[in-house]
Amino acid sequence: MRSVFRSFVLLAALTTPTALVAQAGSGRPGSGRPGGAPASAPSGAAASAAQDTILKSALRVYLDCQGGVRGCDRDFFVQELGFVNWVRDRFDSDVHLLLTSLNAGNGGREITVNFLGQKNYAGKIDTLVINTLPNDADDRVRRELVRTFQLGLAPYIARTPIASRLRLSLTGGPAPQQVNPRNVKDRWNFWLYRIDGNLQANGEQLVKQTNLSSSISAARTTDQWKINLGGSASYNERDFKIFVANSNNPALRDTVSVIVLQRASSLNALFGKTLTGHLTAGLKVSGGFSEVLNQRLSMRLAPALEYNIFPWTEATRRQLTLLYTVGLNHYQYSRTTVFDQDRETRGNHSLLIATSQRQKWGNTNLSLEGSHYLHDPQRNLLTLSGFVDLRLGRGFSLNFRGSASRVRDQIYIARSTQSERDILTQRQQLQTNFRYNMFVGVGYTFGSIYNTVVNQRFGTLGESGRRFGFGGG
Repeated sequence: MRSVFRSFVLLAALTTPTALVAQAGSGRPGSGRPGGAPASAPSGAAASAAQDTILKSALRVYLDCQGGVRGCDRDFFVQELGFVNWVRDRFDSDVHLLLTSLNAGNGGREITVNFLGQKNYAGKIDTLVINTLPNDADDRVRRELVRTFQLGLAPYIARTPIASRLRLSLTGGPAPQQVNPRNVKDRWNFWLYRIDGNLQANGEQLVKQTNLSSSISAARTTDQWKINLGGSASYNERDFKIFVANSNNPALRDTVSVIVLQRASSLNALFGKTLTGHLTAGLKVSGGFSEVLNQRLSMRLAPALEYNIFPWTEATRRQLTLLYTVGLNHYQYSRTTVFDQDRETRGNHSLLIATSQRQKWGNTNLSLEGSHYLHDPQRNLLTLSGFVDLRLGRGFSLNFRGSASRVRDQIYIARSTQSERDILTQRQQLQTNFRYNMFVGVGYTFGSIYNTVVNQRFGTLGESGRRFGFGGG
């Protein structure tokens, strides 16, 4: 099915309900009534009744864009694909469109569209894949998604009463084929480069903050190799104005400026080699400094092995990976640490277990990571994190995200007592035995499942409008 429909598109006549009404009547194209006699266009109540009949029998489709798929614009799809009924709950749909995406080697995204049949179409499943470039406009991506939806939905529409209005045509030129990177000449040899610079400033009368950051990266991705090289630097300045009593005249107040600086930079490299359909070997190298972490210099060299229980070809739908890393770390500290060290070289290892599922009932991403220094197993870190987004029933959703860590590996904490200013401004990392953050959300939606009207009026009311719950159409 994939090879047949990849070269076809639905005619635009199917994209508007009025076109469907104009052609409703016989089962033959261009015929308005039996015998092929010209049909007069329906009008008034007759046209409305015909349109209602067709739309009620049209395919019900539920759109499910997981993981922030680029170009997933529901309003646009509703307008462009008017020959299906877009429903708000997967339990009401005939076809569940499940979209997932992965990073591609060229910096773009590989978007997988799964067509999951339900009810009368239960067991009917198909998959189409499109690839986008990093600089593709959102409009191009969403139009490519529309074309893909048309191709994938055609076999389902063919089993509905509006099948007689279905037309397929071959676009000009030869049928497109997926390019195999190994068969093309690339003057960049599959290397992709990126340079970023950012400036952010905000403030008010007594507080000002300036953030500067920059990064550079180079990446090369093939079936057998994955190479990522990068560097970054950041500068964070916060300026606080504090009123204090004048030493000569206590009735007066002086303004004192307190400036807090946080600077950091890093260089890193990752080399990964495919060994089998499940196993990957790699090497991580990094270096840099961080004032927050009391590190004047830090360097790390760490080989790694990653194993995916499922084949990597199924990565858009499910993953269960185990990542083991063992490395050597060298630190030079700005201030003597609580363990009386100015510099040290330590080995450590870690094991990360992560699972990711993207299914029509929702998506999950959970990970458990443990690590400790080899010279002292009591210097360890254990972290559980992830998010869960579940569609538990008709209109009912539950989502949770968060992390919890047991912290015992802060060997970089400075020995000198942290001042009240350091604690309040968090100029340096504070000593702690645990960290956590969490978010829980519950939602319930009920009402019409057919209202797909797009109305963008009052969509730009600014802050005052958002406070009263107004949003986009």
